Amino acid sequence: MKNRMFLVAGLAAFGLFAGACQLDVERNDDGSFQIEAIIEESDIATEIALGMAAEEGNVTVDLKDGYALIAATGPSEDHPRTDSFSFRLELFVVDGHLGANVSDAKWNEFDVPQGMVEIWNEELAKELEAGAKEDPDSTLVDVEITEDQLRFEFRHETEESKS
Repeated sequence: MKNRMFLVAGLAAFGLFAGACQLDVERNDDGSFQIEAIIEESDIATEIALGMAAEEGNVTVDLKDGYALIAATGPSEDHPRTDSFSFRLELFVVDGHLGANVSDAKWNEFDVPQGMVEIWNEELAKELEAGAKEDPDSTLVDVEITEDQLRFEFRHETEESKS
């Protein structure tokens, strides 16, 4: 399992693979749209597993109020053993876009060095920012993690709402 697995797991877990979303769309008086996307805890683990299709292994997601615990196990690329990886992920809104912070990362039950966690957080921020630039008319208004679901609320501007 490589660092790439971390990014795939983190991004897949939090809605960048939107296949499992339940969407509620409402038109605002100014012509813009208010969009609520909800992903159930069980669907998040499924989406991570799909994102890691090349990997054999197991992924679990445990949502808590305000954060998620993500764990993965799979065969080592270099040794005939099973590796395990886990981390805590917090999500937040930064300038209308999704922000994320990884902490408490462990590899085979050992703490991942803080310098590596900082690199992962930087890479995750870059990936999230690149995703945000793909749709400049959408603004993330709120993100909430509860015990059983992940909820995003967006505002999407239209030509009518921009004028």
